[in-house]
Parts: sequence; structure tokens; C-alpha cells
Amino acid sequence: MPSLRRRLVGAALLAAGAVTFGVAITIAPVIVPEVGTASGAPDLVVPSPVSLLAAPALLAAGSVLLVSGGATLCDARLSARAALLAPALGAVGALAFGTGIGTEFGAPLTAFAASGTLTALSTGPPGTVAAGAAAGATVAPVVRAATTEDTVALLVGATLLLASIAVGSESPLTLAAGGVTGALAVGALWAIDPATWRP
Repeated sequence: MPSLRRRLVGAALLAAGAVTFGVAITIAPVIVPEVGTASGAPDLVVPSPVSLLAAPALLAAGSVLLVSGGATLCDARLSARAALLAPALGAVGALAFGTGIGTEFGAPLTAFAASGTLTALSTGPPGTVAAGAAAGATVAPVVRAATTEDTVALLVGATLLLASIAVGSESPLTLAAGGVTGALAVGALWAIDPATWRP
């Protein structure tokens, strides 16, 4: 019976992670290739004044929920190295949403066809959101590495955290939003799914 219960918890966590990512799509900053700035670079649309806070928070929490939910659904113990997928998922999600994935078919191709897209993604709001999401989601592998005494994963997680902070240093509130939400997600999972998270 514990196996069935864990699988139900895993399915619920995956559903919650998917919903969180779905909401993040609607508020993440997006490149608009058809509209250029004075320098000829593609313009960016930030749907809401709180997008730079809400998007990294949702992506950090969502990526932690998805990775943990996947392990729980398979009734497997989440290793610290598998938890390293969470920051990668958060960062890639932010950059993918920045190209317009989820808005219309072919939007990413149109975005990448425009000159300056990579610069706009990496140095503009999508890059900042990616840094915040990665910083928040890195809490998961760091906690797992600490509880399982996986030194390699702990070093990789710490390096990812420092790299995220360096990339998003110009927007400390974005980093804080992602970090706090990632920590809250791990704290909630510590209570909801102790078999996966507690030593």
C-alpha cells in the first residue's frame, strides 16, 4: 500500500508542477521578433509588472515539483544527482518561454530567425528569470546532497547556485523570489513526501 500512496502523491506533484509551469508561460517575458527596437534588436514583452518576480518563483517551484514528482511516481528514491535536473529544467523553461513556446506554433523559430535573439535571451529579462529559477531550484539538489552526503552533487549544486547569482546579480529581487520559492517547495515536499526527502 505505501507504494500506491507514493505513486498517487507523485502524480499529484507532477500535476501541480505542470500547472505551475502552465501559469509561468502566461507571465514570463517573451521576445517579439516582429517588433524591433531602435538598435534593430527584437523587442521584449513583459506581461505584468510582477513578471520578473512571479515567473522565476513559479519555475523554481514547478521544476522542483516535477523532478520530485517523477521520482515519487516511479516509487524511487530521488538521488542528489537526479535532483540536479531541477535547476536545469527551471532555466531551460525560462529561456524556452522567452522564445514564445506556448504562445503560438512556430514562435520559437521566428524568434531565433531574428538577429539579436540570443543576446536578448541571455542578457534581457528571460535570462534574469532563468537565473532566478535556477537559483531557486538549486535548493533541491543541495538539500538532497546534504542529506545523502553526496559531495560531488553538493559541489555541483553550490557551483550552479553561485553561477545563477552571478548571472542575475543585477536583479536581486528576481533571485530572491526564485530562492525563497524553491526553499518553500523543498520544505513542503519534506513534509508531504518524507520518504523521498528525509535522510
